Amino acid sequence: MILRQKSFAAVCLALLLIHGLSVGLCQAQSSYATNFASDRVSWRSLHFKEDRFFGKVEIEVQLAVLPAKAAAEQLLVVPLAEALQPSGATIITIVVDSDIKPFLGSNEILKTQSWFNSKDAAALQRIRLRQGDKIWQKSYCFQPDGVYHERKKPVGKKQLELPPAQWTTFEKRFYQYNGEDHKCTAVLEPSALLYLASVMDFSEQKVPLSLCVFDKQQLYRVTATAGEVRQLKVNYLERSPGKQIRREGSIDVTRISFQPNSLRPKNDESEELSFLMLQGDFDVFIDQSSYIPVRVSGKSDGLGKIDIRLQAVAFAPKIR
Repeated sequence: MILRQKSFAAVCLALLLIHGLSVGLCQAQSSYATNFASDRVSWRSLHFKEDRFFGKVEIEVQLAVLPAKAAAEQLLVVPLAEALQPSGATIITIVVDSDIKPFLGSNEILKTQSWFNSKDAAALQRIRLRQGDKIWQKSYCFQPDGVYHERKKPVGKKQLELPPAQWTTFEKRFYQYNGEDHKCTAVLEPSALLYLASVMDFSEQKVPLSLCVFDKQQLYRVTATAGEVRQLKVNYLERSPGKQIRREGSIDVTRISFQPNSLRPKNDESEELSFLMLQGDFDVFIDQSSYIPVRVSGKSDGLGKIDIRLQAVAFAPKIR
């Protein structure tokens, strides 16, 4: 189903309704030249969970490959001089459903859908829909010199029953990159870091990888560093067509540490980068044999330091 939203169509190429979100895809291109081994990504979905006395975190991640040509046939094309072009024949989409249930306070339910290039993970667009005590939809369209942002909120109880396309409280702004200060050849968005952790062979990365990542209202320089291979206990289900097995025991993993630093001017207020409901520094543990993320560790507002463990993985044909 295609939704025609005039203002955002003027910036992006399409608006779709996927998983209950009003979403779109703006064309983008990047010269980011990292050599990804995309055939390493065998998973289609990941289910993470952490349950403690003081709260519960549950996260579902779904990955899909969208052919650029097929997508173009579905999208509303709008002339836009500032829009970039997809860098390859396919686009990666990741949908992240997050649910935090603290012991005290209200639940935080967030659905995020992201689009990025399959060859370099350069961001195209991101849509975030929050439910619970605060309800809003935020759309981010990535452009060469910054990010176009729209925020929508429902007005009154009647609009709560309507899709975000019909919400009437509306704000828009443009986040300008700081000229040459950021020195980014490509800009990513947070969800793509999980894909990057699966697709890159960090054992071949002799020096820390420096990435530019945009989140919410600002640009970050994120340093990714691989640690030594270590043993980690796991217990999760592996699902593939017609088969389901439980993997339990110790496996070899690589810990990839991500350290974000805001590139905002020092006199501007900054906030921590958010990744899978974690804030600030975080670690992703990758299975050495399957390249599956089996654990994500970091700190969460209200819950403190947590380890989000893989509960189930579903496989798909290799990305080509």
